[in-house]
Formats: sequence, structure tokens, C-alpha cells
Amino acid sequence: MLQAVVRFMFVVIVACVLSACSNSRHLEGSDRLFRGSKVKILDHEAGRKERKILVKDLEGLVRPRPNSTTLGMRLKLTMYNLAGDTKKKKGLRQWFRNKVGEPPVLTSSVVLHTNRDIMVNFLENRGFFNASVSARFDSAGKGKSVAVFNVTTGGQYLINEVHFAADSTAVSKDIARSFHETLLKPGSPFNLGVIKAERERIDRMLKEDGYFYFNPEYIIVVADSSIGDRKVNMYVRIKHRDVPAEARQPFYINDIFIYANYKLGGKRQDTGKADKVLIDNYYVIDSKKAYKPSVFSQAMIFEKGDLYSLDDQNASLSRLVNMGNFKFVKNRFEPIGDSLLDVYYYLTPYPKKSLRFEAGANTQNDNRAGTKGSISWRHRNAFRGAEELLFRVNGGFEAQYSGPVKQPTIYNFGAETNISFPRFVVPFMQIYYPSRYLPRSVVKLKYNFESSAKLINISSYMASYGYNWREGPRKEHQLYPLNFTYVKTDTVGNPSSLGILYGNLVFNGIILGPTYEFTYNSQTGVPRKHAFFFNGRIDLSGNILGLSQKADFQTNPKELFGATYSQYIKVQPDFRYYLRLSRVAVVATRILVGLGIPNGNSSALPNIKQYWAGGNSDLRGFPSRLVGPGTFNEYDSANTRRYIQTLGDIKLEGNIELRQSIYKFINAGIFAEAGNVWLYNSNPAFPGGTFSSGFYKELAADVGAGLRFDFKILILRLDMGMPVRKPWLPEGDRWVLDRIKLSDPDWKKKNLIFNIAIGYPF
Repeated sequence: MLQAVVRFMFVVIVACVLSACSNSRHLEGSDRLFRGSKVKILDHEAGRKERKILVKDLEGLVRPRPNSTTLGMRLKLTMYNLAGDTKKKKGLRQWFRNKVGEPPVLTSSVVLHTNRDIMVNFLENRGFFNASVSARFDSAGKGKSVAVFNVTTGGQYLINEVHFAADSTAVSKDIARSFHETLLKPGSPFNLGVIKAERERIDRMLKEDGYFYFNPEYIIVVADSSIGDRKVNMYVRIKHRDVPAEARQPFYINDIFIYANYKLGGKRQDTGKADKVLIDNYYVIDSKKAYKPSVFSQAMIFEKGDLYSLDDQNASLSRLVNMGNFKFVKNRFEPIGDSLLDVYYYLTPYPKKSLRFEAGANTQNDNRAGTKGSISWRHRNAFRGAEELLFRVNGGFEAQYSGPVKQPTIYNFGAETNISFPRFVVPFMQIYYPSRYLPRSVVKLKYNFESSAKLINISSYMASYGYNWREGPRKEHQLYPLNFTYVKTDTVGNPSSLGILYGNLVFNGIILGPTYEFTYNSQTGVPRKHAFFFNGRIDLSGNILGLSQKADFQTNPKELFGATYSQYIKVQPDFRYYLRLSRVAVVATRILVGLGIPNGNSSALPNIKQYWAGGNSDLRGFPSRLVGPGTFNEYDSANTRRYIQTLGDIKLEGNIELRQSIYKFINAGIFAEAGNVWLYNSNPAFPGGTFSSGFYKELAADVGAGLRFDFKILILRLDMGMPVRKPWLPEGDRWVLDRIKLSDPDWKKKNLIFNIAIGYPF
């Protein structure tokens, strides 16, 4: 089935490539295919950098846009032409033509004088008051044309002086006091966009000073260009005739009413105040007594007597939403007298209890397949304090259904309970965090059991307590000062009878220590050309205890509660950069460094804390978790697999991927990756696996391509990768690009890795 799909895709691509250059032959009459626009700036009044920006901006104004391209080819137009004309309104051919494909954009649909006028207006708004534009069509090959716009910008007008006109009114004086923060700077070019931004800046500033009813339309900025020498004086003033009396004065917060069980829509809601309860200057109306009134004092920023502030208003709404208990949150302000506002918050709760089922399946490239599922129960207000209580059980298995060496079937089962509080819970202290995002205190209890049939059973018991908080939409912190994990491994079979080694997975003992994680993500909000993601994690275990006991795994091993304990320092920075090439194309890159330093009571990190390489979100051209460490090869001389997985204390990985939208929910990607894992201390079982100064010579590398199906609720990813550098080969022979044999079935079986996964790898 998979081979049939691949063959079909190959035929379609070949057909598209062969016909892409002949799209214009499908046109009727003398009309031509519109291939886009070209802007030429004839004079040099604007600087080189400014001209480059203007050319890009002006070309982006031309309408209509030409047919879209994918890797330089107009594949959608090709598909439209391949489908041909059909009189049927339904059917596969009609769907392929009008949904997958797109009709040609013709030269006759491009109105030159309209586009020319738009360009002139754009240039005037950028300070080129004497600009002129001429336009024509030029041939761009047989049956094709391009619109050429010749632009003379003339000199750009600059700001000479900026004046804030202040009169006797309080609002005018408050505006004048912000003169030093103005975006209109003498010497800067005239720019209508900056003028609009200045009006919005003044409005935001006034909103912070209590002017609830003010808006940017009450501000006018007059530009006087009569002074000559291509300069303008800017005058910022209020449109007094248009400004109502309430917009001229600041307002203060009076009473605050919180309706904790308001149902949005439906019958008219009871918004009376008979059941109000006063707590910390807030009135809470909760007829069902579902919440402790004190819950809302943690969320509210506004207080009675405060000067109205737009930031405080948005922060209060955000904190109520981030409490996690309310589906809808809205507020209303009601004027009381000349300068007071009553504030009303209407909160619509989620259902208190919910049950969720999840199920999934997975396949691996080495003939392994499995399934997993979970059931979770959630209570969003467990103790009337907006606490979230979660119980979850999960399980699954993974089995190898064919292959020369049968790997053991792996079963897993887990259970966990979490409870989180929408505030900092610190013994003997009360901490108020004035952010738009409520902090959360989290208690986690977790049990996990994993069984490799006829080999080993691993039980893990975990408990942790910590805090999650955000500085803003981009920065998040997670600090867990208390972490306790106990791992117990039982050997239940004779591995020699199966030819399998698993000694690197055996760990019995305690992991005890704090963790801290910081995440920065600039991808929130409007898509940007440059976006960054950073995640840094510090994980410590047993260091204070090991130092106090002078522990040494060779000469003086120590125990805690009758069990050995791990001692290590682990640091992991993960940096990602996203470059948006166009509306439908992005280059994603990642550099991940993992450094685990076992010391004192440990010779290596516990296996559940170690790194691996290879798999559907890692090095996708190699088997899952079986790359390295170092130059170690997990296959023996007979080409049989001996290890279930190979791990390391140190990891280095770099990835680059081009992601391109093809059709609506279908995206494509091509990628290249390199990386490996290493041991910090040498281990005779893994020769060549120790980290050294020559680590860069031991990197594995792969390339590949795949499809992504974006169904909004999830992204299904199909990737095909192959190795191009194998670190276990002798130096000088590690690059294997010249040994690629796509026509050889045996080579494909050993080197082509097919991955199915959910979500992007980075």
C-alpha cells in the first residue's frame, strides 16, 4: 500500500514538472499569463537600503497576485490544467481542478492605472510627496507577461520640528507631559504609519492615567510642509470639538462585583447584588457557594480607589482566564457620578468534572508496532479554591512482528495524580505575583511500570512539588525544588538465551534533587519573519548529600534509606530559530546540547535521565534510540541487534528543515540532521562511546523528506530519512553519499527509515 502511494506521488510530481513549463499553452485567445510585477526605481534620492525596501513593498501592493509557486514551479496551476475542463459540478476531476488546483491569473485582470495610483499614494504616505509612477506590460516568454512599474521617488520629506499643543485642559497637559516619549523624531522621514502609531501611543498612555473614554480619533497630527527644503513641522493637538466631556477627565475604580456563576446566553441572568459577599474590597456574588470568595483576591489587579488603567483591566481579565476554571470571562464598566466606575466581572465556569479518553498507535522502521491509550478524570474546583485535580491511567505495548532478530515485546502501565493551585503555596509565607498570568503550585505523584517480556521489569515511583509561572506571553519558568524518584529493576529472564543485552537499562536506586526550566518563545501572536525558541533545563541529584557523605562510586559508595542514590549535574539548552521565507514557507533550525556529569556516587546518569539519538523526532534517518554512543555500533559482526536501546550522558544535535505548504492542510518538508550521544565515563561494554576532543568526527548525519497533514487538532507527520554519515565506520569511510543505491532492495531495507509521528519534531 505504501509503495503504491509513493509511486502515485512520483508520477504526479513528474507530470507536474514536465507540464509546468507549458501552462501558457492552455490559454485561449490572445490573453497572457500574468507572471508578476517588477518595480524599477529610476532616481537615487532614496538611499540604497531604502530603495531595496521600497521595491519589495511596492511589488507586494500589486493586485491581483500571480499564481502561487512551490519550489519555483506553479504546481497548483499545472494541476488545474491537467484536470482539464469538465461540465460536471461534482466528482474527483472537478475537486482536483478547483480545490487542489487554481485557475490562471491573466494579464487582462491586472489594471495598471489602479495599481499605479496605489503606489503613488503609498509613496506619499512614506514622505515622497513628489513621487511619480509609470506602468507597462513586458513579455516574459511565450504567452506570458510581467507588469513593469518605473518609479521616480523624488526627495523624501523629513521631520523638522515637533510641537505638542497644550491648553488649559487636564487631558491636553497630560499629553504634553509625554512629549519626551513621542515617536515623531526630528530628522526622521515623514511616515503616516508612525503618525498612526503616535496617536495610539498617546491613547494607551492616557488609558493608563485613567482616561477611560478617550480614543485615538480625538488626536490630530498636522504636517506643515510650507517651510521648504523638503522638511515638515508636526503639530500634535486634540480635536476639542469632537471630544466629549467624559473623555476629558480621568476615572477611578469604585465598587467591583464578581459574578462567579454567570451563564453566557440563554435566559436572562440574575445580576442582582443581594447575595454579595465583601472580601478584600471585592463583592463576590456566588449563589451556589461554589468558590471561596478569597480565590478572587489572588486574581484581581483592580482595587477600589485605584486610578483606571488599561493594563490593570487586561491583567485582571487574563488572570481570571488563566485560573483555568472559566470558559468565558467578560467585564463591564458603569459610570457612577462624574469620575467613578463600577466594575462588573461575569464568569462562566467550565463543567467541574470531565472524563477524557485517548488512544493511539505507532509503528517503527524495524517492524515494531504498538498501541497506547489513557483515561483521565479532571476536577476543576476540587476544594472550592479553583484547584485542578487530575487522575490519569495509561498503558500500551510495542511488539516486533517480523525481522531476523526478535526483540522482546514491551508493555507499559502508568498512573498519576496531579493537583495544582492557582497561586504560590509556600509554607509560612504569602506571595503575591503581579503578572497577567497566575502562578501555579503543583503536586505530582506518579507510578510507571515497564516490562520487557522475559527480560526485565522496571518500576518507577515519583513525587514532586514545585511552581510554574510566566513573566509574560513569551517567558515561562518551572521550578521544582522537591523531586523524589525511586527506581526498582527486576531481572526476570536469561538475556543470553535471546542474544540481547540490557545492562545499560538496569538501575536500582533513588534520584533526589531540584530541577529548573526556563522557556522563551517569540512565536506567539502575529507570525514574524524571524522567530526564536529557547528552552534551558537544569537537573540536579544527590550533590549536597554526596558531598556531605564524601560519596565515591568506586571507593566509598553510599546509600539513602537502604538504596543507592544518583549524583549528577545535568544541563540542557535547546535553541531553535525559524526564518519565514514567505507566507507558505519556513526554515526551521535547532541546536540541542545535553551535558550530564555524573560524579561522586554515580559513574553514569540513571537510564531514565540519559540521552538517546535516532527516531521520529530526533535523527530520523536512523533506528529509534540506537545511534551511538560515539562510534559504538549496536549491530554485531553478524548484523544482529543486541541492545534494546543505547544511551549516553552527553548529546549534541543539529537540525534544519524547510517546511512548505502545498495545499490547505497538506505541507511538505525536507530536512538534514546531525548528532550523536556519548558517555561521560568509559564503559567496556560500549567501546568508542566515551566523549573526547574528537567528538565532531563521530557525528551521525541523515537527510530526508516527508509530508505533514495539519488537521488543526493534530498534525500527522510522515517522514522518510536515510543516513549519509555513519560514525561507526572507519575514519575516511564515514560519509556514505557515494554508496546510495535507491534501486537496490537490500540497501533500501537497511537504510530507508520510515517514521510516523504526531506534531513537528521541533
